Amino acid sequence: MVRWIRSVNIKGGRYMEAIGWAKEMAAYSEKNFGLKTHVFLDSFGDVSTIRWMIDGADLATMEKAQDKLMADMDYFKRVAQAFANGLFVDGSTVDVISREI
Repeated sequence: MVRWIRSVNIKGGRYMEAIGWAKEMAAYSEKNFGLKTHVFLDSFGDVSTIRWMIDGADLATMEKAQDKLMADMDYFKRVAQAFANGLFVDGSTVDVISREI
């Protein structure tokens, strides 16, 4: 199994809006890319960090999902609008893929 994790930092004071948007995007991801998407908010350390996590059978599964995402202009419009609305800190997005051992 592999786990894809995307994290981003919420811009000060925008917690409720950012959390709502994060959940909406998880539902969008599930509908359009076919993988169950979990949303987490860090409780310790940098508590302004939201994380989306998707588990897949293997790297090929993740690559297929990534290919669909990269071709989805509506996805990119939604992300650009969230940053334009000041929900997240510019440059704070991080993607990680980990393999289960």
